[in-house]
Amino acid sequence: MRLLIVEDELQLQRELVALFEQNAYIVDAVDTMFDAVEHGISMAYDCIVLDYMLPDGDGIEALAELREAGCTTPVLMLTVKNEPQDRVRGLNQGADDYLGKPFHPEELLARVGALVRRVPALAPEESVSYGRVTLRTRTRTLEYQSKTLELTSKEFALMEALFRHRHQLLTRDQLIAKVWGPDAEVADSALDTYVYFLRKKCANIGWKNAIVTVRGRGYVLQPEEP
Repeated sequence: MRLLIVEDELQLQRELVALFEQNAYIVDAVDTMFDAVEHGISMAYDCIVLDYMLPDGDGIEALAELREAGCTTPVLMLTVKNEPQDRVRGLNQGADDYLGKPFHPEELLARVGALVRRVPALAPEESVSYGRVTLRTRTRTLEYQSKTLELTSKEFALMEALFRHRHQLLTRDQLIAKVWGPDAEVADSALDTYVYFLRKKCANIGWKNAIVTVRGRGYVLQPEEP
């Protein structure tokens, strides 16, 4: 699981990074509102732990920008501003949980774990669209310009992960965890093979360059050919 920590108190930031890394998270850490928004929009995270007060703004502003940009990643606000009106403001702006400082490390781990587990799979009748492309759950198909593409279970799981994090980059480890499971031991070549065949299938119905490789980092979905 990949986590973004936004905390400008560097000693606390280091402690948070150590805490989550000891519990099998992959952690990125930043200390400004600008970097929080940039990372949150460009990278796919399983959860964001966001400080309320930052040197170049506040976490609520960062949260509003993330939600406006289409980022649906669960966000836990972590702050000394723990009055009811502060919690209400944070939750109304799109926070999924709110924890005041000081806090117990085990409670923070439990709350983040709950947020990560809360993200459901697409419902049986649900569909999700990105540009002119639609992914349909019940039929496990992808539709583009009146053409339909049937997907295998692994292909669908891969596409569902990319659609859920459209606009955002997913690392190889994240995709493997989402398609094969968090504890699966899968060779990188297996992921490469599925991406390769999905690109070919999508190209055959006119959606070229559907999945873009970001060298050394991972993959991102591209809705239309530029």
